[in-house]
Amino acid sequence: MNIHDESRFRVGTLIYSPAGLVTLFAWLLWGDFVYTLMEAVMPALLPMMLRDNGASNQAIGFIISTIFMMVNAVANPIISYKSDRFRSRWGRRRPFILVTTPFVVALLTLIPFAPEISRTLGGCGWFAELLKYSPVTSLVLISAVLVATFQLFNMFISSVYYYLIADVVPEAFIGRFYGLFRVFGTLAGLVFNYFIFGMAQTHMHEIFIGMALFYGFFITLMCLMVKEGEYPPPDRKEKRDHWWNGIRNYAVECFGHRIYWLIFAAYGFFGWGGAANVFGIFFSRDQLGLTLDQIGKMSAYSGFCNVLIIYPLGILIDRWGSHKSIIAGLFGAAGLKMISFCLIHDYWSLLLWNILSNVPLCLVGLAMCKWLIDLYPRDRYGQFGSASAMTSSIIAAMIGPLCGIFFDYIKDYRYVFLWPVPFYLAGAVTAWLVYRKWKSMGGETGYQAP
Repeated sequence: MNIHDESRFRVGTLIYSPAGLVTLFAWLLWGDFVYTLMEAVMPALLPMMLRDNGASNQAIGFIISTIFMMVNAVANPIISYKSDRFRSRWGRRRPFILVTTPFVVALLTLIPFAPEISRTLGGCGWFAELLKYSPVTSLVLISAVLVATFQLFNMFISSVYYYLIADVVPEAFIGRFYGLFRVFGTLAGLVFNYFIFGMAQTHMHEIFIGMALFYGFFITLMCLMVKEGEYPPPDRKEKRDHWWNGIRNYAVECFGHRIYWLIFAAYGFFGWGGAANVFGIFFSRDQLGLTLDQIGKMSAYSGFCNVLIIYPLGILIDRWGSHKSIIAGLFGAAGLKMISFCLIHDYWSLLLWNILSNVPLCLVGLAMCKWLIDLYPRDRYGQFGSASAMTSSIIAAMIGPLCGIFFDYIKDYRYVFLWPVPFYLAGAVTAWLVYRKWKSMGGETGYQAP
């Protein structure tokens, strides 16, 4: 390997051979496959379990969306800030994943038993007395506690895993890695929807337990096989600072420049548009009359089409740049969602417009990965990633129940297609403002993250 090649295969103190880079890609992509498979369980199956046990749309929106956003807003900045500055012989990212994985496995195993736990506790005098003062049912209360605790521990993994990628993948290969990353994540969704989702009605508990054990084993193995390099020591002044100075540093660095506010807003609008996705299953099942097996296989077909288009979209992003790709993708997604609202009426029209709508959404999701890496300071990437997650989560925590109230009021789940339109349009405009600011700060050749 000559010097030129070595620079391409280097990241920090890590230097890979071509074979070593392939091995790294294999473990990270397998980790993403396993993690995405586990993550598919909650939003796909939990709403049905809650709804079939009498929970309202507002309660479902609160448990699925708001709890996650609240935990994200509070825990993510702390985890990310500490992870950027943490040092150990295992690195600064992997210890966070290894320590919290057993808790994620245990809680994912317990969640499908929420109705049984609720009924058992309902027979206890002290719990029944407590419920007299609760504004929600015992099922909602138990589910909320289990989900909130799960999300807290899962937050360590879901945030730090992405920072691990930025730390161990050489910059020369980051674009193609994220292309493969998206392919493997989509394949995981395809496997879940085609082979697993249709069994949810009769094997809900088995799916949760099996997925928890599968995830726990392989995500731990991935952490043992992927090595981190050595990092420069954290700033000594920051180590001596009191915790409130850490908060001040975080706030000043992340929110002290206008471009970051615009980035956070564009990132948020894209996420807020997805608040209604949790109710899509009820449109397909209750209004179109589709079976869970049909719904799962339909999602798998859409996922397979996504796999086919990801690489061409990656080429398009290389030509257009991440800024223009995000803007075009958000405008395209808004237009196709409006068409879907008007034209979907059966299985085949739902399949067709789902596939078409996924094209611009895949474009945005793929471009967003590169966009944030290009715009955020590399040595504080985790910190700035958490700031964008926190700002979007604070608002999303309010949007989740409002979305549930909206569907309780309107009683028509067709509006899952119309809900994201204003958010996507606002996101496109905000991303255009980021693009203008980026150009004024030097653009492709001269931009330095402030």
